[in-house]
Amino acid sequence: MSKIIGSVEIGTSKSKALVGEVAENGNLSIVGMSSRPNEGMRKGEIVDFRKVACSVHAAIADAEKMSGTTVDSVYLAQSGSHLHGTMLHGSAYVSSSDNRVTGHDLERAAEEAQRREAESGRNYVHFVRTPILLDGQVRDDPVGMHGKKIDLGYWAIDGDEQAMRSAIHVISNYNIEVSDLIISSIASATMVAGPDLRRAGTLVIDLGAGVTDVVLYRQGYVAFSGVIPVGGDHITGDLSMGLRILERYAEKLKIEHGKAAPDPSDEKEEVWMVGDRTIGDRSVSRKAISDIIHVRIVELFEIIHKELGELLCQDELKGGILLTGGGSQLPGIESVATKVLGIPVRKAGFPPGISTELAQPENATVLGLLHYGLQDHGLPGQIKEEAQTGIFEKLASIVGIGN
Repeated sequence: MSKIIGSVEIGTSKSKALVGEVAENGNLSIVGMSSRPNEGMRKGEIVDFRKVACSVHAAIADAEKMSGTTVDSVYLAQSGSHLHGTMLHGSAYVSSSDNRVTGHDLERAAEEAQRREAESGRNYVHFVRTPILLDGQVRDDPVGMHGKKIDLGYWAIDGDEQAMRSAIHVISNYNIEVSDLIISSIASATMVAGPDLRRAGTLVIDLGAGVTDVVLYRQGYVAFSGVIPVGGDHITGDLSMGLRILERYAEKLKIEHGKAAPDPSDEKEEVWMVGDRTIGDRSVSRKAISDIIHVRIVELFEIIHKELGELLCQDELKGGILLTGGGSQLPGIESVATKVLGIPVRKAGFPPGISTELAQPENATVLGLLHYGLQDHGLPGQIKEEAQTGIFEKLASIVGIGN
């Protein structure tokens, strides 16, 4: 019997909802999708609950109508500059008399790693496991092997409790449960950077409207994630101020004529602000548009370079750097990013089998939510249902439902 699942991304400019059908063989088909404008967000965080709720609820309703069914729960993306990541480590000595590793040994190491509490007013959103070491050697599944000591770690992401509570309540107010909170950058990377790229070492940069999400993989595991409070809306704002025009015209010029770097061929070209050449319309230098955009784009990648520091090593990033998200469609952005970051940058693609309508950079997160959510992220030897317990405990602690 098939199963219906859903995903929701509450973006700065748009709310997106997907409905997926999982067949008995595990194949996922997208049967409903919708996107609605969102005016209640700033830099990835809710500033007007009612506006956000109206946008999200409309997107879910449209996606359900398209699918001809309803969803009981969704995977919900989390972003925003309030999110912070840190590496946690834990270890445990093998307890059996014959030194054979059991699932319980892994669980004890995991519990020690996750023992550290978040600061007051904050809560852990995501624990992403790093490699398991048995006596210092990486082992995908050491259960049943002989050894003395297990070491493992988690890239732990915590966020502002109130910000997460508000996002969850947007969904619960529509009488839908949240299956899990998933970091936007990790969801996007799941979609555009397959296992081979993650093992080779890859940095995925998702350029959104309000923020830019980044996640770096080494040897297949998350080594860093972050949220840069700079996005496409900031470019629009720069154009609005620099050209002294309304933001709606600035957005139009950015999309239709913007480039990430000045182009000599644009030196003498003029474009029209509105396009109808009537009263109130005026011409704008295309070079001026690109000059303004270029400054902000360079600043963004300089911030990313500073945030990553020594992690930005070409020898450890054989998979290169991938750009996705709506902002990645800006012409010439790969060359600017390559120059600033010092490592080859390219636009991300999508795996085969996804329709052209869906396989758009701005859909990477909402698609990745479904694919990541369906994967088993538990410890080796752990029953999947047991792994889910932590999810409900996490959500309960955030929304304040009974423990």
